[in-house]
Amino acid sequence: MYQITIPSGLEKELGGLDAQAILCDAQGRALGVFVPLAKPVDANSLQLEPPLSIAQTDELRKVRMGKPLEEILERLGVA
Repeated sequence: MYQITIPSGLEKELGGLDAQAILCDAQGRALGVFVPLAKPVDANSLQLEPPLSIAQTDELRKVRMGKPLEEILERLGVA
């Protein structure tokens, strides 16, 4: 993810927001969405990338744990 340093005037404007804002260029085209934080934090402390890669997530999805739904329903007396 990129980090962009903004001018102090814009910092004051965005820093005063308490809700999301759409950032637009001079022609009114949406460039992105700004989501303010409850309080300013050091950018290096933010985890902006997912903790696992897509491949790691797919591997975890393959692991089947628990009981089949039919067995759970039978035990609950529903089936």
